[in-house]
Amino acid sequence: MISVKDEIFEQKILFKKNYNLNKLLDSLKNPQDNFKVINVVGTNGKGSTSNFIFSGLKTKYEKVGLFTSPAFLYHNERIKFNNDYISDEDLKRILNDNKEIIKKFELTFFEIWTYIAILFFNEKKIDIAVIEAGIGGLKDSTNLFNNQIAVCVTSIDFDHTEILGNKIEEILFQKISIAKKGVPIFLSRDNYKYKKIINQINLNQKIYCKKINDPVYFQKLNKGLAKEVLKYLEIDFSLKWKSSLGRFTILKEKPFLILDGCHNMDGAKKLIKNIKNIKNIKIIFGSSLNKEQLKIIKILKKASKKIYLTEFEHPKSWEIDEKLYKNENIIKDWRKFYLNNKNENIIVCGSLYFIPIFYEWFKEID
Repeated sequence: MISVKDEIFEQKILFKKNYNLNKLLDSLKNPQDNFKVINVVGTNGKGSTSNFIFSGLKTKYEKVGLFTSPAFLYHNERIKFNNDYISDEDLKRILNDNKEIIKKFELTFFEIWTYIAILFFNEKKIDIAVIEAGIGGLKDSTNLFNNQIAVCVTSIDFDHTEILGNKIEEILFQKISIAKKGVPIFLSRDNYKYKKIINQINLNQKIYCKKINDPVYFQKLNKGLAKEVLKYLEIDFSLKWKSSLGRFTILKEKPFLILDGCHNMDGAKKLIKNIKNIKNIKIIFGSSLNKEQLKIIKILKKASKKIYLTEFEHPKSWEIDEKLYKNENIIKDWRKFYLNNKNENIIVCGSLYFIPIFYEWFKEID
């Protein structure tokens, strides 16, 4: 497995006005349409929902693919075939064989990963894949899959507003518009409040899914969504399927040590519902760039006043402006802080880049 610390291709191009993956796929006679696809879009819960659906599909189909993001510990995590992640050898081979064509079409970071997944899934001759969107839907490279049988819409709120727009109507339009004509759209129950707007965007059949019992609040929504999609495909849902790392992951109890990637306001709102009964909890919060940190901190303070802000070792880590956060607790060394407070209840939350860094360090010292 290749660590996310290792750069396997240049990451210079992240976003641009015009994307070229569609042109590349057209030149190859659209290999992305050789298998059925369930697209998963939303603000929060995409990874968990995708994994729950993927686990169900494996009970019915012989060859199933999964494409998710971001990777937490290893690059290979983005692409899965049945029970295995893409191997180091296959990943390096596909990249090396397509180095020139990737350069020719000037693919962005996420386009490259989407392209690798498509080629790998075709090599494996898969029957069906769960495809998680990166950002949005309409402008996302995952919108290029036309052999679509269902669309799942997880919890929607404000995030990536610089790309998706700063109005909920604009964000909903970007997400919902990934649905092809006539394809059923399954929505988590908390999106019901947007029903009127969603109906104006798309005329497809829409199913608002019920919550199901789960000790983690937001997984009630995600599992309810996955269960309804699988029911549509005549597949039973199992409560035994576990969510991925960083989705309210409990590393320790008595005292608690919990990891959660609540990187936006909606994630923070759902997180505090899970920790409201944990007494004297300390929150270590590390954020990515371009997030509404002040609003997220305000939400987290409803669960605990003991919030400690920190930076972490990643290009996308925020740089804390001490003047702006002069009334907040700022810690320079989160490792030292944890070791000095490890006998208390602690939750480490925020950026999806910070969570795996903490996790790997904790496993080394545990």
